[in-house]
Amino acid sequence: MSAEYIADSLQAEIIAGRYRPGAELKQGEIAERFQVSRIPIRDALQLLAARGLIVLVPNRRARVISLKRDEIREIYDIRVLLECNCLKAAIDQMRDADLERISAAFGHSSIDAKTANWSEGDWAFHKALYLPSGKARQIGMIYQLRQTCRIHISGYGILPDQTAQWLKDHQDIVDACHTRDSEKATRVLKLHIEGAGKTLLDAIPRQPNSIIER
Repeated sequence: MSAEYIADSLQAEIIAGRYRPGAELKQGEIAERFQVSRIPIRDALQLLAARGLIVLVPNRRARVISLKRDEIREIYDIRVLLECNCLKAAIDQMRDADLERISAAFGHSSIDAKTANWSEGDWAFHKALYLPSGKARQIGMIYQLRQTCRIHISGYGILPDQTAQWLKDHQDIVDACHTRDSEKATRVLKLHIEGAGKTLLDAIPRQPNSIIER
C-alpha cells in the first residue's frame, strides 16, 4: 500500500471531519489500521504536511491544522480578494458554453446542498465560475484556502444553516454572469464569502487566542 494512497485516505477523513482541528494523527494506530509499517505512514504524513492539511511537531507527532480566529478571518479576507478577482476576469471571457457549464454546476450543487456532499457540489459550482478566467494558479490557491476552511467547518460539526440564502446568492451570481454584470456578481460573491466566514466563526467555541495546541 503506497504512501500516496494512505495520504489520500487520511485527507478524505480530515476533510470529512473524522479528525478535528488540532487532533493528533498517531502513527502506530494508523499503521495498524492500514496493516503497514510506520515507514509509509511517515511518508504519508509528509505528503499531508506538504498539502497544508497537517503540521508536523517534535517527536514525530502530527496534528491536523488548527487556526486561530484571526487566522480564519484572514483566510476569508484573502478568499474575497482572490475569488472576486477571478470571477471578474472570468465574466469578461465567458462564452455560451461556459454559461451552460455554470448553470449545470449550479443545478447539481443545489441538489447536493442539503446532503453530505454539499462541499463538493459547492466547489464544483465555484470552480465552473472561475475557470473561464484562465487563472489556473489562482484557482489552485483558492481551492487550498477552501480546503482549510472545510477542515474547520467539518471538524467542528458545522453544517450550512443558511442554505436557502446561499443558493439564492448562487442564483444571483449565475444571473449576473448571463448579463455580464461583473459588478453585481462580485458584490454578491463578496457578501457570500463573508457570510460563510461569519457562520464558521460564530460556531467555533471562544477560547484564548489559540484553539488547540499547534
